[in-house]
Amino acid sequence: MEPGDRLLLHTDGIVDARDAEGRRFGRERADFVVRHHSGRQTLHETLRRLMHAVLDHHCGRLDDDAAVLPAEWRAGHQHRLVP
Repeated sequence: MEPGDRLLLHTDGIVDARDAEGRRFGRERADFVVRHHSGRQTLHETLRRLMHAVLDHHCGRLDDDAAVLPAEWRAGHQHRLVP
């Protein structure tokens, strides 16, 4: 990773959320939401939009966990982990 890069980890509950017809939310849709918003929005707003998209797809409730863990390397806040 380099300053400015973002990393998003998520559980399978994000991509496996199904709509009323049984169609999965899918990795492609999750990737699209993140790519579409990340350049113009804060990380928090991007994640908020992703979670709303998942909930909208799954009729407002989830049957499985749907955890998201973001990481962002902000320039100027660099710390060495190894001496």
